[in-house]
Amino acid sequence: MDVQTEEKHGRKKILEPTYHFSSELIKIGDDYTTDKIAVSELVRSGQLLVDFPNFQRFANKGFTKHAIEPGACAHLSEDGESIHATVAGYPKIQIIRRPDSPDPLTVISVEPLLIIAQDRMQVSLAIHPPLENGHSLQKEDIKELLAEEGIVFGINHSTIEEITAFINEESNEFKSFVIANGQTAGKSTNAYLRYDMEIGPIAGTVLDNGNIDFRERRIMVGVLANQCIATKIPAIQGKPGINVYGQETPAPPGQDIIIRVQGDARFSEETMQVTATKDGVLSIVNNHVIKVLSHQTISSNIDFETGNIESMNAITILGSVQPGFRVTVGGDLKISGSVLSASVICNGNLVVRGGTTGKNCTLQVQGDADINFIERGSLQCGGIAVIRKQSYYSEITAGSDVRCQNLSIVMGGRIVAEGNITLGNVGSENSTPALIAAGTVAERLVHLQELKTSIVQQQDAIIQWIQRYRGSSTSKKIRRMERQLAETKLLLLRVNLIPGTGRYSRIAGSDEQNKVDIGKVEQDADYSSDGAIAIENIKIDVVGTIFAGTIIQIGNRTLKLDKTVSKRQFKLHANGKRILAVPLKR
Repeated sequence: MDVQTEEKHGRKKILEPTYHFSSELIKIGDDYTTDKIAVSELVRSGQLLVDFPNFQRFANKGFTKHAIEPGACAHLSEDGESIHATVAGYPKIQIIRRPDSPDPLTVISVEPLLIIAQDRMQVSLAIHPPLENGHSLQKEDIKELLAEEGIVFGINHSTIEEITAFINEESNEFKSFVIANGQTAGKSTNAYLRYDMEIGPIAGTVLDNGNIDFRERRIMVGVLANQCIATKIPAIQGKPGINVYGQETPAPPGQDIIIRVQGDARFSEETMQVTATKDGVLSIVNNHVIKVLSHQTISSNIDFETGNIESMNAITILGSVQPGFRVTVGGDLKISGSVLSASVICNGNLVVRGGTTGKNCTLQVQGDADINFIERGSLQCGGIAVIRKQSYYSEITAGSDVRCQNLSIVMGGRIVAEGNITLGNVGSENSTPALIAAGTVAERLVHLQELKTSIVQQQDAIIQWIQRYRGSSTSKKIRRMERQLAETKLLLLRVNLIPGTGRYSRIAGSDEQNKVDIGKVEQDADYSSDGAIAIENIKIDVVGTIFAGTIIQIGNRTLKLDKTVSKRQFKLHANGKRILAVPLKR
């Protein structure tokens, strides 16, 4: 039945729509404090929900239609006269007051009867309480409803029987049943190198039981001419799955690897084997770079007698590297002593048995780094970084994981890893708090800090200009400075720290308030995400105690600890918006 309304003051006549479904307020459950909620009858796909019958008759009397709009799973007809359901489900009426109009807007949506997962691998059936005079599932064939939706695979017939029994009870409750499941695609296997010779333990390797192997890394492994070092095993595609529509879903392809060889090593595309062309020692850098090089031993310190060392070979130094000296090697480097305010560049893997100390001490390693302790120095490695005893006010960055022994101590400084981090103890009551960042690109973290500094400088410049030239707050100079500030703030918000993604997250819309030139900001932006790591799997494990004030970073999320805790694992919440601290199970 049509309902007519007429505004008393403006004499505005509005014709209310006609609803073609039943809806009642029903009390759910036995709790007397429970409010009644709106429950609608079941409608079918394509069914008319709302219209304005005989509108022309009312239009001749000066009436206008009440504003209606389709919500989820609803469709507005081309003439704007009616709204229809696009799926079987339960209609919902929502009245909205718009800031740009004094008239209310009615939104009609439909809660689907069949809730289909985004990956089309699961279907749930939602049941609402039946209305006494409304259409319900009691009058429907569930198998027919599934067939109409195209659901043909993985249907659980015993669940259908359970649903039928529940419907016949005419329960005054809401309930959902998983009614169909697809067949998940098999897991693809990534390509990998199978080593055909004993290469020994790799320090920091995670064992099958979850513990970490901290045995000293075997280094300077000898190989003979024509010896097979490794064989590339190609990726294997997983078995395809089937979704609830009966469609084949291919497994994600296994990732290939590119084998690079250097020195006296050769890779054959025909045999997929890496072999040595001469006698030498082996360097394996980040799993995919294989080098066979000559080995040189230096039995003294690196000091004024030896001078700086620069070699394309693998080097063993039986002494220490003295302050101010530099060592550059093309393969693995083993230092039996310490590195004292010196510079080390290693294009293989590095082992330092002694300490690494001094503000001018820098270690740049292409592969893994295994060090005893580091004090006020910096370590940058492309693979795994192993810290056995202590990191004291130092900068450590790793292209893979950072793994510290259980009794180790991190005091101040920063540890940034693109992978996971395992720590012993972090901080103390009196030390400057450390920054611990996992699943984070170190270079972008620096860029983030530079943007923050730039914002402060730009704000100060605006204030100083206005103070120097009174009355200039609306000048072209100030407007230009404010636009630049807004653009910097926008870049700060969009910096993406997650490895494998573009430098910035995508910018949506525009900033009219600050008049930001979005096009200019986006001009050099990189939004790629094809190689993004699974940030939801990144963890920071603290085996010992981590003190209040420590800053935890995982990807783009930050947490500052407000209290001291022990044996905790830090990871992202399922929604990816915050960091959780849960008890460590090890």
